[in-house]
Amino acid sequence: MKEAKVEIRALSKASARNQLINSLEKIEGVKHASVDHEGDTVKVIYSSPASEEQIEHCIYGAGNKIK
Repeated sequence: MKEAKVEIRALSKASARNQLINSLEKIEGVKHASVDHEGDTVKVIYSSPASEEQIEHCIYGAGNKIK
């Protein structure tokens, strides 16, 4: 298992955090995704075939900006 921590522009709404988590957990190989309470760090536990690049692409695709 690998862990990716990605700093993003803060997500203030719970619905936006939940939407991002749901999108990340749809990636094959992602075991768990979470966003901290401040909404500015995404933590993803994953294994192959998922990759950190794929995770970052999903974050961008959900309309978020990586710091």
